[in-house]
Amino acid sequence: MFKSTLNSIISRPLKGFQLLRGADPSNTRPQSPRASARDVTEKQILRTPSAPTAIPLREIIYRVPSLFPRPLEDSVKDFRDFIKNEDAFQTELLKTLPFYPTPSESKTARLIRTVVDDEGNYINEFCIRPRKTSVPEADLKHLVFIHGYGAGLGFFIKNFEDIPLLDNEWCIHAIDLPGYGFSSRPKFPFEYPRDNIHSVQDWFHERIHTWFSKRNLLNRPEKNIVMAHSLGSYLMALYLQKYKESPSFKKLILCSPAGVSYRDFNNTASEVEKWKPPPWWYVKLWDRNISPFTLVRNFRQLGSKITSGWSYRRFKHILNGDPEQSKRFEALHRYAYAIFNKRGSGEYLLSFALKCGGEPRLSLEQQLFDGKKSDILKNSNCDWLWLYGDDDWMDVNGGLRVSRFLKEKLKQKSNVIIVPHSGHHLYLDNYKFFNNILTKEMQKI
Repeated sequence: MFKSTLNSIISRPLKGFQLLRGADPSNTRPQSPRASARDVTEKQILRTPSAPTAIPLREIIYRVPSLFPRPLEDSVKDFRDFIKNEDAFQTELLKTLPFYPTPSESKTARLIRTVVDDEGNYINEFCIRPRKTSVPEADLKHLVFIHGYGAGLGFFIKNFEDIPLLDNEWCIHAIDLPGYGFSSRPKFPFEYPRDNIHSVQDWFHERIHTWFSKRNLLNRPEKNIVMAHSLGSYLMALYLQKYKESPSFKKLILCSPAGVSYRDFNNTASEVEKWKPPPWWYVKLWDRNISPFTLVRNFRQLGSKITSGWSYRRFKHILNGDPEQSKRFEALHRYAYAIFNKRGSGEYLLSFALKCGGEPRLSLEQQLFDGKKSDILKNSNCDWLWLYGDDDWMDVNGGLRVSRFLKEKLKQKSNVIIVPHSGHHLYLDNYKFFNNILTKEMQKI
């Protein structure tokens, strides 16, 4: 039973930090003259993305020492530190920034907890401001970062470090979604398939909207940009549907968005025919929210070691021999372990939003960008930007189709950009290109 459960937990994408074969987009690759962010159109021939594939269980057992490289004594120490003070894992990472907790010459930052419901649950935020603003408080502009499934605001550390505050007119807000990261983690009040997907979405949207309101970001929504990653993109696109009469932001940047379209819409008939559905028992585990986070939580002292199966590969490209970067690598790993090890809550959205294997239960294309529903976003007056990595397993074809719909049917501004040398976590894989894109979008506001 344990073998089959373990194999199922690590055999599919999106449900956590699966052990994968194939190219690692975070590896350093030579920059070619053509290696630049590019706009794409549907006339271009794009490869069909596919989800990562897993290493067989027998091979995993044989390669355990190399797959989970965290030393056992360090894993035990991480567990003890977590029991003693879990909040320290977040501040430990943020302290690697040159302006936190002590301000720099131009930037200051702080952690803020904003209560968003009657039970006292809060959204955790890292806010970066100019030390001296050049405009009145009401005229400040705001860039909001929203993470994806299983993640937290700390994964944007390389974006916090490099993105300028442009003439001291900008504030950066990075939030942990309700039930994620270091936000409150109440018992998730929904269960699949008993509850309705729209009720789950409302639970998130109402709390996010309360955060916008309490942080005074609804006074001048035309000065706000939201950058959301993966499942966060899915949530924030649907957020526009719920609050279409009073939008909270002017531009939505969707970074490797999940749930855009159905597989059948993007692939050829032969590709659809080749695709094999997951076994029924794995679907059951998916729907019951069995994930690698379950292993991290239940294996206690070994949880940090299990986390290293993902984190050491994901963050290794920041290691360049600089002692400060080695310190950050260690802090990123411990941060990832902490948010994986915390009580399960908001992550259980996944089973409602996506089927086993990552296909949406209700796609954004069907809910928002259908010709029969063109009035849903007509009054939103929102500009759209769709970002994909050139080695992304999220399918760019859905983004291209939706972007064309927005431009042709709704007459809204929309663009698709491919970021080179990057995969699903393009904000980290090629943060210099990514930060440059965000800076250019900020200059347009």
